[in-house]
This record gives sequence, C-alpha cells and structure tokens, in this order.
Amino acid sequence: MKALIRSFSIVFLLALISYTSQAQYLQFGVFADPQLSWFTSDTKKFSPNGPVFGFNAGFSFERYFADRYAITTGASISNIGGNIKYKEEGYILKTRDGDYPIAINSNVKVKGQYINVPLGFKFKTNEIGYSTFFAQLGIIGHLKLKGFAWEDANGVDREVLENKQLRFGFVSYMFGAGMQYSLGGPSALQIGLTYANGMTPAFDAGYGMIGIGSLSLRLGLVF
Repeated sequence: MKALIRSFSIVFLLALISYTSQAQYLQFGVFADPQLSWFTSDTKKFSPNGPVFGFNAGFSFERYFADRYAITTGASISNIGGNIKYKEEGYILKTRDGDYPIAINSNVKVKGQYINVPLGFKFKTNEIGYSTFFAQLGIIGHLKLKGFAWEDANGVDREVLENKQLRFGFVSYMFGAGMQYSLGGPSALQIGLTYANGMTPAFDAGYGMIGIGSLSLRLGLVF
C-alpha cells in the first residue's frame, strides 16, 4: 500500500508540473486491442492456470509538454480475468445464484468487464522515414462493471459473481512500446505491445492476493 501511495504521488506531481507548462500540441486516438489476461497469486494455496482472451477498446488523449514527451490518459472497456486452480479445500465460490464449495485441484475461470482509466508518460523518437517509435509507462485504474465465473464441478456456467468475490476495482502498473506510421499530418496508424500487472487485489479467493496481469496488442489510429 505504501508503494502504491508513493507511485500515485510521484505520477500526480509530475503530471501537475507538466500541465503548468504550455503544451505544444494535443493528440487524440482510438484503439481496439486484442488482449490476453491471467491471474497472479502470492500464495501456493492457489495456482494461476492459464489466460483468457478479450478485447480492450477505447480512446486515448496525449498532451505534449515537449516535442517528444507527453502526458497520456483516456478511457477504455476491457474483458479481463483468468483461470485459477484451488490447491486446498475449504474455499467457497459466491455467485448471485448460490455458494459453491471448491474441491482440491478444481479450476475456476473468471472474467470481468472493466472501465479502465490510465495515467502515464509517453516518449517518442524523431520520425524515421514515415515511422516513429515510442515507449510509455504509467498506472491504470480499473473499475468493475460486472464479473462472471465458470466452474465445471458445480455446474457453474457464466454466473454473475458477488461483489465481494470480484473486487470493485484495482490498480495496475503498465509499460509498453510500439510504432506509429504516418498517414500525413498528425494522423498515424499505431501498433505496439502493452504489459500490465496488478498492484492491488482483483479477486477474493479467500486468502492472499490474487491480481490480474495482461498483455495487449495495440491496434489504433491517432490524429
């Protein structure tokens, strides 16, 4: 928690300083990213058991405070989650339709729909031909809209998770890199990879911290 507070404080301070300078230009973008996500665990009582596939679609907003450096934000909707294997007895899966005891070595699949709001920094190279390369890093706030679970042993098939089971929201850090191909003027096609990993818990399995990590293929257009 202290590390999370420090991260927020640093990002906020740098953002405040940057926004007080006169921006050289603004850039807006849209994207639809194919995405793999998975659970992470800090205890051997639960074992991550494979990713789930989804999409992350939305818009981005970049405010350049220098020629090649920008503050970035935006909003998107994504479907993320993962598979997790329970290595011990005594845990309960809670959905709107009932409470289900989970047997040893049973797999639970979870998928949540989230609104994502990032805040980060973007760094670009000078244009090389028609191409510009970039890197970015920052944090993402994820706010849950709804969540679903699957578990074969109890016949759970896309049942709505109770709010306490899948947390209302979580925070992750992210970094990525990619390339923009100029279409003339400020418009460009964008392709890249973005990795994110949870800093706070996302799923309450009954013990420890279960977070969500993801890898996204950025497919977008900036203008």
